[in-house]
Amino acid sequence: MNKKIILAGTAAAALFLTSVIPGSPWKSEAAAIVAPKVAYDPLNPLTEQEIRSVSYIIKHSSKYKKDMRFTEITLKEPDKKKVWNWVLLNDAAKKMKANKLPRQAAFVISEQRKVYEGVVDLDSKRIVEWKENTAGGYAMVSFAEDPSEVVYKNPEFLAALKKRGLAGKVNKVKLVGLTVGYYGPDNADPNRRLYKYTAYLDTGDGNFFTHPIENLVVTVDIDEKKVLKVEDEGVIPVPMNDHGYRKGDKDSTREPAKPIVITQPKGVNYTIKGQEISWQGWKFHVMLDARRGPVISAATYNDHGKVRKVMYSGGLGGMTVPYGDPGLNWYWKTYMDSGEYGVGKLGRPMVLGADVPNNTTFIDATLNDDNGNPYTSPKVIGIFERYADSDWTHSEAGVTDSRARLELVVRFISTVGNYDYTFDYVFQQNANIKINVGASGIEAVKGAAATSVKSTDEHYIDPNNAEIRNGTLVDKHTVAVYHQHIYNFRLDMDVDGEKNTVLELDPKAAPITGNPSKKTEMVLEQKTYHTELEAAQKFDPDKVVLVTNPEKKNKLGYLTGYQIIANAGGTHPFAEDPLFGDDDYLIKRAGYLKKHIWVTPYSPDEVYPEGKYINQNPNDTGLAAWASQDRDIYEKDDVVWITTGTTHIPRSEEWPMMSTEWASAMLKPFNFIDRTPTLDLPAPAESDTKKK
Repeated sequence: MNKKIILAGTAAAALFLTSVIPGSPWKSEAAAIVAPKVAYDPLNPLTEQEIRSVSYIIKHSSKYKKDMRFTEITLKEPDKKKVWNWVLLNDAAKKMKANKLPRQAAFVISEQRKVYEGVVDLDSKRIVEWKENTAGGYAMVSFAEDPSEVVYKNPEFLAALKKRGLAGKVNKVKLVGLTVGYYGPDNADPNRRLYKYTAYLDTGDGNFFTHPIENLVVTVDIDEKKVLKVEDEGVIPVPMNDHGYRKGDKDSTREPAKPIVITQPKGVNYTIKGQEISWQGWKFHVMLDARRGPVISAATYNDHGKVRKVMYSGGLGGMTVPYGDPGLNWYWKTYMDSGEYGVGKLGRPMVLGADVPNNTTFIDATLNDDNGNPYTSPKVIGIFERYADSDWTHSEAGVTDSRARLELVVRFISTVGNYDYTFDYVFQQNANIKINVGASGIEAVKGAAATSVKSTDEHYIDPNNAEIRNGTLVDKHTVAVYHQHIYNFRLDMDVDGEKNTVLELDPKAAPITGNPSKKTEMVLEQKTYHTELEAAQKFDPDKVVLVTNPEKKNKLGYLTGYQIIANAGGTHPFAEDPLFGDDDYLIKRAGYLKKHIWVTPYSPDEVYPEGKYINQNPNDTGLAAWASQDRDIYEKDDVVWITTGTTHIPRSEEWPMMSTEWASAMLKPFNFIDRTPTLDLPAPAESDTKKK
């Protein structure tokens, strides 16, 4: 049968097996790319040769077995203090061999139900750490493992298709293999590696996600290649409308837009040395992590000739996409996209002129496949500048002054099945850092009998239609299910140095007496966080949460700091809470979802807020568990974690293709720089002052 087998992530999402493994189009394209030799940097990702070396060392050790699969081979973070010391050296000193740091690689290897992790020393060419994971859970899914053939041969599954009139269309049925989460041992035995397969019908419109075969789920043991259970709750019509999107809307009367041309005739304002980027006072390193996506490291800001530390490491920690429908096909869909599938692995080349503007510079990434071989993911990180409105403007005495703001954007797009996520790290000339996440692609839908709803002002939601209780009817027989996109960012802030303190400034209206004209005054109440549980909190837009340096002050005596803003805007406001009860399995597994700001003491082993091995793990081994220790964070090397995201209530305008919806966070200097940092921006070319 001519079947395309798929493993999937977010939201009925699917990852085409050819995406990131040998034999894929990317692999063949990557073979033609010769990576340029770059200057040494202790933060540089592993090269092709280093990945091959790690794989060779492991495969030729007594610990290796032929059925082992390489989940990750990545740079082991060097000693933080030594990295900062190296970053602040002059160029000549950086070239000296004596200043180079030890080079090590971390790895995760799966042997069916067993997971091993360890470290290879690349200088001595030997394994220096090797241990088995005993904390539960499995590593990210392997795209080379696919037991779906047993589903196609299963009599119960074939009978279910026949009942739906699809006996003669089996070769058009697409199976989507999904992680099962954890919903008790009866629904997801944590002692067996499992997929749940859902099915879709390929009608030929190029958008099979829009044609779900509802009420049919098959559970398979990956290792035994055995169907454990076929669940069939009855026939629902397969939505059959044509939802092909590649040719556009044939009914459109839109007048074609004239092009906007972006040019930089004098060249770009940034420089790239290897993977170190310098721009408008900023200098930082960027690399792609197979699990987290792009990671920004060693970010400094040049303040009138003084290089100041801002952030040692920042990037996605983890993300969760839970669905709110309790039905057979949906209750278990609480995807941990980063920890289950690997957001970095699923990065894709960007389309110039659409995904990114025409003035973009691309950076390739080198990752490892399941056999431990390197491959190149081309054009996976884009760097570009853009106009971002006026930075400041003022008119006085008939004279107007204004300055244009530029932004530098580091962009990455990951296709996790039916959703495409855009991650932007935006550097501004005024020392702000914005983090934007956009979701696009195809909404996850279920089949339904309904073809319309009955709504009024009093009953916008049809109270008599149970099929749309947990979603929006976006087309005939098609319900897009309510869900959330929740992102957590790990930000190792080092504001003017590693010793930091986190505090809050809370504006209040305080009553006053003895003033006939005013009864209240505005004051700030301050609270300094001493422990992890004091710092963990929901986001309050009125409150100013600061990472400060207790040993550094600005010229007026204030502690230098950066404000942590967990929601700096976006097209969807984040819900106050994850829309799941405390006794729900999801919250028991991923407690980080309950707070928008967390602060923990730095630990190189605490990277993933959902825990290192979240796949089928019934326990919380991540951020909430660490913070429950209530460790001291006062005047320590602190890590800040921001949780943000969107609650997605689908609408007809998002079907069949969803315009990008954004969520945001921001890091903003707060008494860090002595005066407006953009006073030195150039005036507009025509004239910076104009008489009215």
